[in-house]
Amino acid sequence: MTTTCFKSLSALALVALLAGQAHAATPRTETCEQIRARIQAQVGDRAKPDTAMLDTVSEHPDCAFTAAEVFRAAFGDRPMPVQTHRRDRRDRNDDDDDD
Repeated sequence: MTTTCFKSLSALALVALLAGQAHAATPRTETCEQIRARIQAQVGDRAKPDTAMLDTVSEHPDCAFTAAEVFRAAFGDRPMPVQTHRRDRRDRNDDDDDD
């Protein structure tokens, strides 16, 4: 390797290291309670998810948001979809099962 190439690679590695440390050192701007209050304050049914709010929720895994809170953060007042369990589908009789 030439010294110019080595210098540029070492400078690039140094910049990447400093950027990583600066990103890790950024202080938290909101508490979990403040984020939960923002989620509850969202009104209306959104056609598209609120990606900025989802980014905020994903940046705070220590808050342990519930699925309902994450869904409300994304879609506002839209009701959560009902989850059907595999057991329910297995026990249901289908019309196209001709025995």
